[in-house]
Amino acid sequence: MAPDGAWCWFDDVRVVLEGLRLMCIVEGRAHPLPVIALHPECTLASAGDRGRLGVPRWWAKQRGLALAA
Repeated sequence: MAPDGAWCWFDDVRVVLEGLRLMCIVEGRAHPLPVIALHPECTLASAGDRGRLGVPRWWAKQRGLALAA
């Protein structure tokens, strides 16, 4: 679990199914949905879900997303 302040939040994220993988669409790009690393208040969990994605800052940085958060 990331400590407070170590989270990045992204609005208007949607979850899609690609083959057998859940992917989240963030800023127009698909990324694997990090189910085990999601913030406890994040409710994205299945294909078709749409909402606010809360992930650890390290996860966002690895995907080039941290600059937007």
